[in-house]
Parts: sequence; structure tokens; C-alpha cells
Amino acid sequence: MTRPAPVEGPTAWNGHALGEADWLLPWPPGAALADLAAHVARRLRHGRGFAVIRGCPVAGRTDQECAAMCRQLAASLGMPRPADPGDFVTVADNAGLGKTDLALGLHTDRTPAPRPPGVLGLLCVRQAAQGGDTLLASGHTVHNRLLGDHPWALPRLCRDFHFGRGPGFDRRRPVFQRHGAGLRVHYNRRGIERAHHEAGAPLTPDERAALDAVDRILSDPRTVLRIPLQPGDLLWLDNTVVLHGRTAFTDAPEPGARRCLVRVWVD
Repeated sequence: MTRPAPVEGPTAWNGHALGEADWLLPWPPGAALADLAAHVARRLRHGRGFAVIRGCPVAGRTDQECAAMCRQLAASLGMPRPADPGDFVTVADNAGLGKTDLALGLHTDRTPAPRPPGVLGLLCVRQAAQGGDTLLASGHTVHNRLLGDHPWALPRLCRDFHFGRGPGFDRRRPVFQRHGAGLRVHYNRRGIERAHHEAGAPLTPDERAALDAVDRILSDPRTVLRIPLQPGDLLWLDNTVVLHGRTAFTDAPEPGARRCLVRVWVD
């Protein structure tokens, strides 16, 4: 059996080694959206797999106006998925883990669609009173670390797992999937466990051990980049390369001052 090759290039990064120059793009006054989108696209395809535009004009705009601005830029990057009330990431009752104030583990988005989205955008409209920092990690670095430290786990991670149940959800995908010369990454530990339970196919000890090996690497502080997104920060990431999560947070008591991010998916 051919030994998997490590991923070479700028997408295989460790958070502790990155500086702002590796990912920050100041909002250029008067710049055309097409030019700005071209800068972002280069960072996604030929850079670290993510970029943050800092200084988007959110002050004085309503949440809906901020969402429209975000989607306008998304349209310059590709085909945005249809707008949905869930595009506002705020604390909401009877919603999923993403709409609570709890910590969110590192994952890629799976979404109820024929396939996971290629690009995720997150625009910070308001910060939390405390916490809520964004966490990022390179799936290519995770792959390379597994290759060196836990090579026994990779063959299982390159075979299918259940990722979701129900209409429209991807049902089976590998964590690591070769695509031409590239490597696509799909990971959501909580989603995998729930999907296997709902499918009546509990994870085997070997499968759990392989997923645990991924989680050990993701829990290494050297792997993770922590960014406290500021109002006007717009994060774009390649959802097939970069995992994202967040720390727990405490909201402001006033409803109009609570943490709010705009989310958009692009194909």
C-alpha cells in the first residue's frame, strides 16, 4: 500500500507560527468589490486558506444591511447559497450548538445541501462582552501530524463516516479525501457521533481511536490560531482546508448589544 504523502505548501500551517501579515487584509477605502474579492481568492487558493478583511463599514448599519454587504462580496467570490434566517449567528432558544454561548469545537461546516460549502464567510457585527474568540486550524497540518505521529489512523480516516442524517444532509464522507493534487478535509466530531448513532452504526473502538487522534492534535495550542474578531472583521476560509470553532462567551445584557455574526456559504 502506498504511504500517503504529506501536504506541502502554505496551507499546512501552525497557529503559533503565524503573524497578522499572513492573514490580515485591511479594507481599502474606495476599493471595488471585485478587486477585494480577487485578493481574498488568492489568499484562499494560494495562501493559508483563510483571510480576514478588517475595517468593513458596519458602524451605523442595521444587521440586515451588514448581511447584504457580506453577501454582495460573497457573490464576487462564487455562488452564495440562498439567504436564510440562520445566517445571523446569535444566541437563540431551541437552536443548535452554534447558536448558544458555549464553546464550539473545531470543525468544517457540513450544511443541509448536496455537498459541504466550499467557502465560509463570517462578518463580525458585534462582539460578545467577554470571550467568543474565533479558533482556526489547518486540516492539512492535522493530516501531516497524523502521518508522523499516528500513521495507523489515516487509512480509517480516508474511508467514509456518517456525517449527517435527514433530508439534504451529506450522509457519508471521509475525513480526508484526495481531490486531484489536493486534499479535502471534512471534520465534525459531534456531527459524526450523532450521525452514527442515528444511523444505528455505533463507532467501533478503532474508529473512535482514529477520531481521538485528530482531537489530540486539535487540542494542541501550537496547532490553533486564536483571533478575537472585531466589529467590521470579515473572515473568509476554505471550508475544505481550514477548521473553525470558538471559545465560550458572555453576552451583554442589552439585546441590541449582544454578539452577532453574519454567516454566508459560497460554492
